[in-house]
Amino acid sequence: MSRRSAPAAIVIVLSLIGLIIVGRDTTPAAPAFFSSSGGTWMPSVGASGALTGSWFCPGVPATGEGGVGGSVVVSNRDEGQLIGRYLILTDDGAVADREFSVAAWSQTRIDVDATIPEPTAFASVVVEIEGGGGFVEQIAEHPAGNSVDACSDETSTTWYLADGFTVDGSINTLVLTNPFDEPVVARLRFATEERESQPGQFQGFTVLPRTVRTIPIAELGARDEPVIAVAVEATAGRLVVARAQHYLGGGRSGYDVSLAAPELRDQWWFADGERGGGISETYSIYNPTSDDVEVTVFFGGLPLDAGVEDLDPIVVGPRRVVVFDPYAERPVPGDAGGDAFTPVDEQENGEDTAQDEGDDAFVEFATQVGEIPLGRHATVFSTLAQPSIVVERVLTRPAGDGVATSVVLGAPPRPDGFVARTWHMGIGPTEPTEDALVVYNIDQSEATVTIEAVGPAGPSVVPSLENIPLAPGSILTIDLVDPDVLGQELIVTSTSRVFVERSLPRGNDLPGRSGSFLLPSEG
Repeated sequence: MSRRSAPAAIVIVLSLIGLIIVGRDTTPAAPAFFSSSGGTWMPSVGASGALTGSWFCPGVPATGEGGVGGSVVVSNRDEGQLIGRYLILTDDGAVADREFSVAAWSQTRIDVDATIPEPTAFASVVVEIEGGGGFVEQIAEHPAGNSVDACSDETSTTWYLADGFTVDGSINTLVLTNPFDEPVVARLRFATEERESQPGQFQGFTVLPRTVRTIPIAELGARDEPVIAVAVEATAGRLVVARAQHYLGGGRSGYDVSLAAPELRDQWWFADGERGGGISETYSIYNPTSDDVEVTVFFGGLPLDAGVEDLDPIVVGPRRVVVFDPYAERPVPGDAGGDAFTPVDEQENGEDTAQDEGDDAFVEFATQVGEIPLGRHATVFSTLAQPSIVVERVLTRPAGDGVATSVVLGAPPRPDGFVARTWHMGIGPTEPTEDALVVYNIDQSEATVTIEAVGPAGPSVVPSLENIPLAPGSILTIDLVDPDVLGQELIVTSTSRVFVERSLPRGNDLPGRSGSFLLPSEG
């Protein structure tokens, strides 16, 4: 088992602590069945006893092709039986509406593509749990690699994605789900390296009740683009938005389905980052507001003598996306190439506004960070402005004879500054996996981490994973190789505040990993 950790630089840790402080064979659906959750955090595990708990899954491919499909896992984290209903939605509407139950301290898996009557591009699942005593995740299956993500415990009028990729024919698809009985009217904006666009056909477009609508980004004219940020804003109703990304070149390979961000934030945290041979690590920072935003970057989990220099704030112009590469030398803002932060004009009548040919100022890069040592590190993006940005990490690591790419949306603290000490994982590795968990201690205090496996009698401590030392402000990677943890729901608890990511095998005998955050406990 690997229990690797590195002491963090005291100055960086103290800074971070300061940030925290400051018509088919279908059963008719009952009317008004699914509630509209108004959460303001990331998907999280709450206390039992709520009247209902609704979960909205991003969507899985269901084309019927070999190796393509997906499932939803419902975990019952209580000693009583869990009772609920699920609804499967496609572009044709609701194609399944069924009741289910889950025994105490157990799980049930909904095989989406086996349940729907006919193949479809994407199918989304909405789960409602009586009493709210459970949580829901999904796994999207694809020959290019499987992808795990939490389902959302909220719907929203706004959704944002900071990264997208269409280089060398890579396929970037928006998946929009309307789980309610009324149509959603929405508008779409996207930003590339050269322009922001509001396509006329997507200003006031409709997502019909209880349906899934897909939008291939390349069809909007964004072909062969290395970065595409998207904002979806509902002018009537609420919905759920996700991105399906199939990497086919441009130095990337793999498949990912993940939720968009329902709100802008002033902080985004990442527990996993790595510098090493053949590894590419970039961060896409999207500012969809009408004002400049200054973004500060901190690196944690580093040795005290790492010598990483303080960065000048990254200025992200209005309605712009910045790609930040920690290791590449970039021009200083204001150097040759024109005004780095010339505003993008407001778009009208569905027209695009592009920079002059040769002017690459739309995506502005920060100056070099300094020498980040080899190995893992954590990264935090922060702004003192009102919540105004979305940040996603794209991490490409060597995998066999090729590479494997994973994109992860950062984790925000709760609006009151709360960061969890307990995190839940319903979908984990089914085979021994080294470095399966990455834990970042944000506190300047010694801590320990304990992992429990959930069985028929409830959670029980895994003896080989009990009281693992976690140094102040450090990163710990944990191997999940003990037979007691394989294929089980797991609970990760720390004596300090932590962020926890999982790094799972991509399946299909493919080398490489797919990353995602666990679900924090609401405390």
